[in-house]
Amino acid sequence: MSTHAGLSITPNKQQALSLKNQLLLLSLPANKRIRVLKALGRHERALARKRIRQQTTVDGTPMAGRADGKKAKMLKRMGRTLEPFVKNANRLELKHKAALTGRIAALHQDGGVEQMSASRMARIHGTPDHNAPCSRSQAKALSAEGYKVRKSKGTGYRRATISEIVATLSQGQAGVILRAMRDKPSKTRWPIPVKARPFLGDTTPNVQRELVKIIDHINSKRG
Repeated sequence: MSTHAGLSITPNKQQALSLKNQLLLLSLPANKRIRVLKALGRHERALARKRIRQQTTVDGTPMAGRADGKKAKMLKRMGRTLEPFVKNANRLELKHKAALTGRIAALHQDGGVEQMSASRMARIHGTPDHNAPCSRSQAKALSAEGYKVRKSKGTGYRRATISEIVATLSQGQAGVILRAMRDKPSKTRWPIPVKARPFLGDTTPNVQRELVKIIDHINSKRG
């Protein structure tokens, strides 16, 4: 089952069905086969959404957290736009309608490196207000680099507190100082490593059991 752009299942004896049940599925008219595979797609989508809610991967382990350490959930919107598509009445593809969403989902599914740019950051987060007060994340970064201020009494310098940095610097000033302290030029493009968070997928036995259940249910209905 490929998960690079979504979840793809072709019910054959290698992937999802015993030979007996494969023949049973193939004996159904095309409209019923489509109903079977659409139902399987909705089932797999529900599993994917549940994993996102619970922040677990396909094998039940906790999903890798955010790189910045924040506790906000990952992939919150990835389950909403998943749709089951059936090709030629014999292949299920569970994927996103928007190609960009699919690429982002695939990156989190398999892990990899995302290329970020200053212009893309501006589109996502808006153009920063360089005159606005320094953010706490900037202040923490400056503090970690050892940013200092003059002592109020006597001579010399002391390490600045985060609250002092926020109160005295603008975002633009903080950015310039931080780049200088790190001795790094301003970047226009940079790579962001993305950890694998596989939320799409299923085992062959699970898919087989669900397919047989759906086939039996649809076959029990007339028409």
